Amino acid sequence: MPFRFRLQKIYEVRIKEEETLKNDLSKISEKIENTRKIIHQLSEKKKSVEHNFLRKRLLTKNDVLEMRSQIVFYEKKIEDLRRELDELMRDREEIRKKLLEKMKERKILEKLKERKYREYLTEENLKERKRMDEIAERKFWWS
Repeated sequence: MPFRFRLQKIYEVRIKEEETLKNDLSKISEKIENTRKIIHQLSEKKKSVEHNFLRKRLLTKNDVLEMRSQIVFYEKKIEDLRRELDELMRDREEIRKKLLEKMKERKILEKLKERKYREYLTEENLKERKRMDEIAERKFWWS
């Protein structure tokens, strides 16, 4: 009789859940990295606008207003992205915690499976010894 782990389906579900969470973690980490890059690019554009403003010798009222509106635009965009980044970081941490929990559950099931398999092997060895003893006993009595 082959070894059969009664909780195999649950074990497989845990593995799939773990893989799903790993994929989610990867996706959210990628989003975080992209958001950081965008924030950096917008910061560079804002610095460029400020630098161009400081380089001009003669400034008109329209130049000042335009520069101010651009800087405000970039600051608002950067602030929105930073809030989004904070939210993504919280989500990532939450997914990490879930992943760790699923990994623990899977490891517990793995250990249980290994223990049950060792018990199965021990039981099979005992059965095999019994059969061999019976065969030896029959040979002794019939010969």
